[in-house]
Amino acid sequence: MERQKNLSIQKTAMACAVAAMFGVASAYAAPESAGAGVAVTTPESAAASQMPPSAPSLQPSPTPAPIQTIILSSGGLAEIFRSAQVGSGQSLVLDVPLDQVNDILKSLVVRDPSGGVGAIRLDGLSPVHETFSRLPFSPEQLRSMPKLLQTLQGVHVRVSSGGRSVEGAVLGVDEQWGHAESDADMRSAPVLSVMTEEGHIEVLKLGTEAVLDIKDPAMRERVERAVDASSRLLGEDMRRIAIKLESDEAREVGLSYSIPAPVWKTAYRLMMGSQSKARLQAWAVLENATGEDWEDVAVTLSSGAPVTLAQQLFQRYWHTRQEVPVIAQSTAAPRPDDEAAFSRDDQPMQESGSAVRAMASAPGPVLKRARAGSGVLAAPSRAANEAVAAEGDISAQYRLPEPISLAAGQTYSSPFIDVQADAERVSVFDPDRDTVHPVAAVFLKNTTQASLPPGILTVYDEDQGYVGDAQLSGIPKGDSRMAKFASDRKVTVISETTPEEETGQISITDGVLHATRVARMITTYSVTGAEDGPRTMIIEHPRREGWQFSSDALDSSTASSHRLRLSLKAGASASAKAVDEQKRGETFALVDAGQQALLHWSGMADDADTAERLKKLAHMRGAVAEVESALQKLEADTQRAVDNQARIRANMASVPDQSALGQRYVFMLEQEEDLIAELDKKTQETRKQLVQRQQDMSALIRMSDSGRS
Repeated sequence: MERQKNLSIQKTAMACAVAAMFGVASAYAAPESAGAGVAVTTPESAAASQMPPSAPSLQPSPTPAPIQTIILSSGGLAEIFRSAQVGSGQSLVLDVPLDQVNDILKSLVVRDPSGGVGAIRLDGLSPVHETFSRLPFSPEQLRSMPKLLQTLQGVHVRVSSGGRSVEGAVLGVDEQWGHAESDADMRSAPVLSVMTEEGHIEVLKLGTEAVLDIKDPAMRERVERAVDASSRLLGEDMRRIAIKLESDEAREVGLSYSIPAPVWKTAYRLMMGSQSKARLQAWAVLENATGEDWEDVAVTLSSGAPVTLAQQLFQRYWHTRQEVPVIAQSTAAPRPDDEAAFSRDDQPMQESGSAVRAMASAPGPVLKRARAGSGVLAAPSRAANEAVAAEGDISAQYRLPEPISLAAGQTYSSPFIDVQADAERVSVFDPDRDTVHPVAAVFLKNTTQASLPPGILTVYDEDQGYVGDAQLSGIPKGDSRMAKFASDRKVTVISETTPEEETGQISITDGVLHATRVARMITTYSVTGAEDGPRTMIIEHPRREGWQFSSDALDSSTASSHRLRLSLKAGASASAKAVDEQKRGETFALVDAGQQALLHWSGMADDADTAERLKKLAHMRGAVAEVESALQKLEADTQRAVDNQARIRANMASVPDQSALGQRYVFMLEQEEDLIAELDKKTQETRKQLVQRQQDMSALIRMSDSGRS
């Protein structure tokens, strides 16, 4: 009996039969005790009930779970629906290709009418590698008894070969060369050395009929695990997913999930006739890429534009921690606090606008198309046990209610939050996106007792099923976030922006003109609604740094946008106006201002008295300009007369004094001298006149100080 309990290496080949259980994707019911592993047992070990708990046997029930309904999406996904009769104490088992595991972990929905879903188990990415990484031997060494014995040094074994048996602790295996009985050639044969309990060392040549019995119970169990893992080598491209269900009665359980699928195509036929009519025929082209036959499968084609996302949920990600040096004998000084802190009330307000109004529930994108052959989609099964949530100052914690037993290399998945969330369907338009169509979205409010962690979100509709994916950011307790999951192509939004600029107010203080210019960017959003249903539109108008915002349609504001809300009935149109305004101050010294600038500002001033004074200043500035121009002309004439005198004196030096030409130069010099004297007199008078007019203008400027017009 003891010998029957031990593992025989000769029976390792029996494990290969398990690979026959793997095939294309399929589902069926299995005993409740079933796990994700595949059992490989010898009759001896099964009788002794020594199979390790990490790889229990899964025996399918007679009732399989074939594909019943498929919804093919133009987004490249297929939503698959199955159902099976599940008895008391049974689980659902799903065999799927490895490349579908990520999508099934992301989107699997279980519908158990009288029970709850507990958890999901399946082998990890490399179950064989995980198993052998903790064993002293490799898969290659397991396939050879001499190589296996070489790794079992110190392990108690019993080996029989050639009519002899030895028992004791393995010392090692060597190669021994010798002649075979019927062959003159030299051949090598493995020779085992063991130490018996009496301390004797015995050797045994291992032949092809050798039998190994491992006496050490712990090592025997480890070898059994290795044999089981080796049996799964043929199924590395498949994974068995065990779905634990909680119910004590027989019932029909359904499940659905979305996996990648070829995009279905449309080919049109248009037959033109003699009249003003034509026959249009559309053909659908689709492929069965599920890996199994379809038998009486109801197929629905979806032509929407969902957001389809993928995430490597089956992959392992390790957080990279910063490595810090070991500090010996002393501790580094902390960084000095050299940054000023401002309370919330002390921080300056950058803009003022309309108060944020609370969002009111209104119709969103309506999905009316019924599911082919299935009616309203049943709600997902409740979570059997929810996590206990605790909100901290900087993090949220979710404590799973029950301990988890999970073998190395396996994957576990279980629901930990199950609530009725506040949700509102809307269509969201982002002007920065290069499209005229908004996206369908849902506003989710976190009404739980802790912050919701970020993750990928699969969106279903009770009438249509799968409608899209969204990336959900973390939602603090009591806050709301918007999840955008598909394009709403039935709604069109056209935006048009018009710039404007005007002068707001003008004032004169201490001879300085203060003017406020107001720049506006007026954006009009024209929305054409869907013909077949109402919509609640959210327009995310981008924020402009340093600009004030106003709109009658303002609903709320975020750090990056102002959200405008419009409610449209079926087939209706509406518009919303958004105004961004920026005020810029300009100053001008009136004494330096030109006549045209003063006339311009007089026309912009809305105060009549200020406008009149600016006009008077403009006229006086014109008079000053005239005197300045006359003075410049006098100074230029004087300079020309001086230059002529210099030229005449130079000519006089080249001719005799009493000559006729010399006398002529003397006469010309006297004329220029008289001209210079006259110009000097006029220049002095003009300068006095300029000073007087400048003084008059300064006096008027001082009288024109109006503070604020």
